[in-house]
Amino acid sequence: MSILIANSADAAHYLKQNQNNLQKSLKRLSSGKRITGGGDDPGGLAVSMKINASIKRLAGADNNVQNAMSYMEVQDGLLETAGNIITRISELKGLHSDDPLKSTANQAAYNTELADLVAQLDDMKTATFNGEDLFETAQTINYDEDTAADLTLAASGFATAVAGLDGANDFAALDVATIDTALDNVAALRAQNGSGQNRLQFTAQSLSLQRINMAAALSRIEDVDLAAETAELAKHSILTQASASMVAQANSQNDIALMLLS
Repeated sequence: MSILIANSADAAHYLKQNQNNLQKSLKRLSSGKRITGGGDDPGGLAVSMKINASIKRLAGADNNVQNAMSYMEVQDGLLETAGNIITRISELKGLHSDDPLKSTANQAAYNTELADLVAQLDDMKTATFNGEDLFETAQTINYDEDTAADLTLAASGFATAVAGLDGANDFAALDVATIDTALDNVAALRAQNGSGQNRLQFTAQSLSLQRINMAAALSRIEDVDLAAETAELAKHSILTQASASMVAQANSQNDIALMLLS
């Protein structure tokens, strides 16, 4: 009788074990994750948590870089406008000097436009992007958890670049060299801006590649092998059914033995 009871207990033990394995396989397949709990792979879980944290940090850094690129693009647009304004001032200087039909009224009109264009340049000196000064304040962009790897965008010094035109309102007092110097300075600032944009683009590409590679590494650690896990599911399903049959058979033998003894 004790042997029959032991057989029944063994069958119940294996049934429970196979049911637990079946539930694990179902959970892995439904979630798509190989590690669904700390007990599945403690070491792999620790590594996956670190990699996932790094991926999120890289995502934040990439967002910082994208915002910095927007900042630089707005800055470049204003510098382009400034270049067009100075080019127009140069054109007006030529008209003021060489116009065969010029009169006092014509000269006044040229000078009025000059004053308006210079005022527009003055307004651009205080331009901002999301509350941040566009030209006179250096910007530090974090693209890595290591602060030594921060990227600093130097202040462009736009106000200094066009300082020669400050207060200009009369072409008679404005020489061509001053206009050319201001145009050269703005061209140099645009070149500096372009260099910064290129650096940001390469930084963004590097961050994107790092995220892709880390995501691939995380997938190798976390993601379930569908073929292998499906086979495990089928195996545990068959074993569970067999264990249930064995439990039923062992219990029936115990019942028969008890009937005979009674």
